[in-house]
Amino acid sequence: MGRIHLGTILGTTLSLDFSFLILIAFFVFPEVQSRGMQYALLWAPVLLISILFHELAHAGMIGALGFGPSEVVLGGIGGATYNKRQSRPWQDLLISAAGPLASFVLAWVIGLSLSRIPLTGHDPFLRALLPLLMRANLWWGVFNLIPVGPLDGGSVLLNFLRLFLHERLAFPIAIWTSMIVGVILAILSLATRWIFLSLLMFWYVHSSWTRWQFFRQTNRTDE
Repeated sequence: MGRIHLGTILGTTLSLDFSFLILIAFFVFPEVQSRGMQYALLWAPVLLISILFHELAHAGMIGALGFGPSEVVLGGIGGATYNKRQSRPWQDLLISAAGPLASFVLAWVIGLSLSRIPLTGHDPFLRALLPLLMRANLWWGVFNLIPVGPLDGGSVLLNFLRLFLHERLAFPIAIWTSMIVGVILAILSLATRWIFLSLLMFWYVHSSWTRWQFFRQTNRTDE
């Protein structure tokens, strides 16, 4: 309910939650006054392509490791890839890292095309779209590597620690790192008037705190 089915790729279903439209609006409206409506509307395909490509990389790695098709949902805070699997730490590490890596690869390919393919410099639409798409994927890759759950960086840190430490030690280190880094970024964002990013970080910190309380009460890391 509240989702649009976009299709299926090799068994992996793609859906768009209506909250994704709010995310697009958040990027479009501030640009209307400063850059004009035509430029602002470029954020719609940029966000769709960037987030979908990122999530399909997660789903692709999941499939490559033998865990079958997944469900990709594009929503108000980006995207999520769902797959019920029993995986090892090194596998989860690869799955989490696949998304940011794909974002960096896409940015690199776009940058290469801008310098090597003349059409991208002559066509007005591509000349406006591609640089924005490249920057968006660079930032999306960097943002997702922040070690704050539920971002990919939080999962990468946890599963890296799980390679060497017991789960009951790796989880507290990762979750407290998530909360500390999240609070610092939330305060810095508030000080620099990045209100949305600050609220997002505080929400991430609250999510990490909830997971920590669950761990303390049940001695389990799976909610």
